Amino acid sequence: MNKSFLTVIGFGLLALSLSARAEQKDPRSVVTSPRPVQEVAEFRPHLGLIVGVSRPEGSGQESSDLGIDFGYQAYIPFSLGAEYFRSRVDDGKAIKDRNTVWLKSTYNFGGTIPVLNHGYAGLALGAVFNSDKTSAAIAPVIGFDIPVTDMERGFLSLGATARYAIISDGELDTFSLGGVVKYWF
Repeated sequence: MNKSFLTVIGFGLLALSLSARAEQKDPRSVVTSPRPVQEVAEFRPHLGLIVGVSRPEGSGQESSDLGIDFGYQAYIPFSLGAEYFRSRVDDGKAIKDRNTVWLKSTYNFGGTIPVLNHGYAGLALGAVFNSDKTSAAIAPVIGFDIPVTDMERGFLSLGATARYAIISDGELDTFSLGGVVKYWF
């Protein structure tokens, strides 16, 4: 199994074990009680830019990733979003351009534990468009967004995101890691 995939799974299990140990009364808990959005500001819509690298499974070479992200919090602490990525995939034989559209759902952590309280974990479903075919994909997603500056009507955050894309039709599975800048409305 790919080491990158195992790394993503390991971080996910670590976050899950931390949240499973947390109790409702623990101020350091990362678990947020589910509830409906009550104010417009709680929807937390955002638009982001993702720049990173992708590493295909097997003998391929790393390449750059560029993506855009849009999302909102539909029901606290769950978010829905969409992403578009453009990357090049080097399978060791040829280099192909790859366009990917993702629909994702994430669980947003809370509490007071630094970084984890701004973190999320989730699942993305998508379509991968190559020059010769279109494939379906699924990916576990983890990341964080730390607010860095307040603006007149929102704030900016810096963060990171990681995913392991499992792609159908014999396409190379890909581990992606990227830096994220988001504007929150």
